[in-house]
Amino acid sequence: MSSRERKDVPPFSPAYQGRVRVKRNGGGRLSSYSKRSLLFVAYSVVWMQLSLLTAESTTVEKLSLEELTRRSRKIVVGRCLSTASRWNEKHTLILTFSKFAVSEDLKGRSHGSVTVMTVGGTVDGITQTVSGSPHFFPNEEAILFLEATKSSHWQPVGLSQGKFLIVKDPRGSEKEVMHNLNGLELYDTSAKALSVQPKSFRAPLETFLSRLRKLIQEQK
Repeated sequence: MSSRERKDVPPFSPAYQGRVRVKRNGGGRLSSYSKRSLLFVAYSVVWMQLSLLTAESTTVEKLSLEELTRRSRKIVVGRCLSTASRWNEKHTLILTFSKFAVSEDLKGRSHGSVTVMTVGGTVDGITQTVSGSPHFFPNEEAILFLEATKSSHWQPVGLSQGKFLIVKDPRGSEKEVMHNLNGLELYDTSAKALSVQPKSFRAPLETFLSRLRKLIQEQK
């Protein structure tokens, strides 16, 4: 991204205030492509470290459940089937594609499955991570709030804000949703300040789904 393009990025955008961390795993030599990619990312990391004191987190706009629902083109309940990472076309970023089997379409149509793209992953012994970006693992269940990218892929709205993990209540047989926002700093656009709030919460799954279905109906 050029310096001219960065002037147009809002202050809460992960492209402006996020941090890409790069780690080389194991031995072996890097290819010429990997060397150029590593130099590019290393330069980007240095630039962002100088630009932001809180470089260990990514600053994004704080989104309420109502705003998440409104901005999402798809909202699904699904189970992760597989994940695969690869370089982007310019060989500058690692992207991970997670395939989900969809058990319920809450908003939009998925036709039984959806593939979600996130930034970060491991390829050729090189690991890239972005603070606040959600991770997906095979067999885990989640409620996903998704938006389309310019390249026609689906990605979570607001990074980890767009993933609600479904877990079993350790105190019983009921399921819950868990929202983990570690690695994110949330910018409240109405208060024009960073928001102070718990990094995660849990709620009964059926209670959460009832509220969500009501919101979707109200926004139609």
